Amino acid sequence: MQREITKPCYVFENNGEVMQAGWARRPMFAFNKSKSKAPHHCERDCYFVNNGEVSLYLLVENYGIEFAVKIVIADLKRGGVIYDYVVKRFNLKKIALPEAPHKGELLYTDRQIQLQITHSVDERIIKCDFIDFGGIKNLYVNLHLSQRAGDSLNILAPFERNRKYYYMKRFAPKYSAEGVIRVGGFEYSLKEESTFTYFDSTRFFKPRRHDYQRLCCDTAIGSRRISLNLASRVGDNRYGNENSCFIDRKLYKLGSVNVKGTTEREGRPFYFSDDEGNLDVTFKPFTVGGKPMNAVMDKTKVIFGRLYGYFTTDDGQRVTLDNAQAHLIFAQF
Repeated sequence: MQREITKPCYVFENNGEVMQAGWARRPMFAFNKSKSKAPHHCERDCYFVNNGEVSLYLLVENYGIEFAVKIVIADLKRGGVIYDYVVKRFNLKKIALPEAPHKGELLYTDRQIQLQITHSVDERIIKCDFIDFGGIKNLYVNLHLSQRAGDSLNILAPFERNRKYYYMKRFAPKYSAEGVIRVGGFEYSLKEESTFTYFDSTRFFKPRRHDYQRLCCDTAIGSRRISLNLASRVGDNRYGNENSCFIDRKLYKLGSVNVKGTTEREGRPFYFSDDEGNLDVTFKPFTVGGKPMNAVMDKTKVIFGRLYGYFTTDDGQRVTLDNAQAHLIFAQF
């Protein structure tokens, strides 16, 4: 039985244990880090920008003493992927990700990359210069993200045996983007009215590593913006999971999802369904030269493809996803 949280609450009790468990349509969980008993908090922020021609995947994460930046550019018209990443170890200092969803700045610079992400109430600015991106080209990104009114998926999951461990997630497919991406000899001009962006943020302290899998789609079907998020289980999900769909930025919650597929057989489809018959989706990877369009960056893998099938919301709306652009993310964290 999933529990919807409708009133703001803190993440931690005074004893350092998780206070609530469930999901919400708004950022209800106030991250009172000082009450936690965790020796460290891991942080992951992901942006995915797509205008049908080009996709940008940008991930920044703190995991223990490691800080990583992972970037993928996928040309969806010509068929091709360029990607690169940096992983740095910091023993004496840490590059913190902004804790509040509406303010803060991340600034990282080394000999290869300059990255700046600035938050304000309804806007994000992403600027990046990456020398020898993918070992062959320079990358330049300058994007202005605008947040629209709408729902987001927010979950908080403890771990059954010890509630000092937690997994907190926010998935917000309600941004547009405009600006420019240049890589090598190609330049992509992104317009606000035709570019969709989601923001995916995770904070956690876990007792063990997880092999995590997430299917995402954020695109236009007819005149509607359709977003889909199907993810594997992390923590105690009896009171809420990540599975959700959005129609024009309105959230419809989904239950447990069955997945068939394996990364060991490259290019093969993945199948997603539920026991109630409300979800039946097939993900087919794009292929170039007989190989799937994917990027492998340390412990993260992104596969680009299309969806075929449908989902039905709890109020009876049926959405057909045939030929909808989507991507699969595999990560170990």
